[in-house]
Amino acid sequence: MASDKIQFDIYTCVRTYYRDSSCTKCADICPIEGAVEIVNDRVTLNEDKCVSCGACVGVCPSEAFSLKGFDPKEFFDNMVESGETLISCKSNVPCLSSIDPQYLASLALKKHTDIYMDKGHCEGCFIGSLLKDITKNVDEANYILEQLEVPYRIKLEDIKFEPQKEEVKDKDRRSFLKGFTKKTAGLAFWMLAQNIPQIDALRNEEEEREYKNIVEEKVFPKKRTTLLETLKDSEIELEGKEWEVDKISFTSQKWIETDKCTNCSICMNICPTGAIHPGKDRLQVLFKPSDCIKCRICHEVCPEECLHLAEKLSVEDFVNNTILLAEHVMIPCSECMVPFSYKGNGDTICPRCKQLDDEIRELLQL
Repeated sequence: MASDKIQFDIYTCVRTYYRDSSCTKCADICPIEGAVEIVNDRVTLNEDKCVSCGACVGVCPSEAFSLKGFDPKEFFDNMVESGETLISCKSNVPCLSSIDPQYLASLALKKHTDIYMDKGHCEGCFIGSLLKDITKNVDEANYILEQLEVPYRIKLEDIKFEPQKEEVKDKDRRSFLKGFTKKTAGLAFWMLAQNIPQIDALRNEEEEREYKNIVEEKVFPKKRTTLLETLKDSEIELEGKEWEVDKISFTSQKWIETDKCTNCSICMNICPTGAIHPGKDRLQVLFKPSDCIKCRICHEVCPEECLHLAEKLSVEDFVNNTILLAEHVMIPCSECMVPFSYKGNGDTICPRCKQLDDEIRELLQL
């Protein structure tokens, strides 16, 4: 059954694409011990311990987590349409950590003004340990804005915003009604349970999704769409502007040691977003920075360890371009006749046969 708090879509998690992924962002940021854990290489959610802070929502690169009653994209749209410039846990977000740097930078760009984040309640909050992560998000958003050479910034300030008394009373009333509704719904459930066929339907739906084709079914987070649309709609001159890859958490630039790459296609098949994908006749390895979520799975699965992060990413490339990482010429192996990537060195034997020959020679020497 779905949680009334945090909901987790396992089919969007990068660990569904590669169970040995090094991504542990949700478990690392969770302020409550045991609420989100990595068990047997899979993300597990303990709903009873969850406090609905939304930190996992903000940090998850693929948006596998969602918080019932709070949609970051809807929050972004409402902020853009309104005259508000304040983000506060007492006003419009469950916690400042629930807003990703991409949304923060996009807000400043869309509204053409500074955005204020109220950290005034963090010190007295029982999950105040998230302040360091909130600060990190703000610093990253400001780095994005600084490199774009715009004057707007995200400002983390000790404001201590409090809602008006009328708002508090209305909130208390809604809380009472919500609690009352839950109690009466609980009593009614057992009276009506025999007439509810949806449970089996939901279970069947889960069973059907278990066999997801991870090669064809890719994910694409809303926060990435928002940032890309914001940059495209802006009048900012992107050419010549760069981000240092180690200073941004949400995308990257890559390069391949072409003399090592065998065109095995593992990185292309396993990429959760399709950022790495094949080119013409599957002889090219292409990379689209706008689709990359920096999950590093492609690096972790590469059998030749020939895929690397570049130091810098052109903002123009991020928004508009696809990069050619490697281009291959395939010829049949002179021994097994299986096509392999020819490196132009005169060696017409594929790496597998070459390795087999080397092993046989070693055995004969013994």
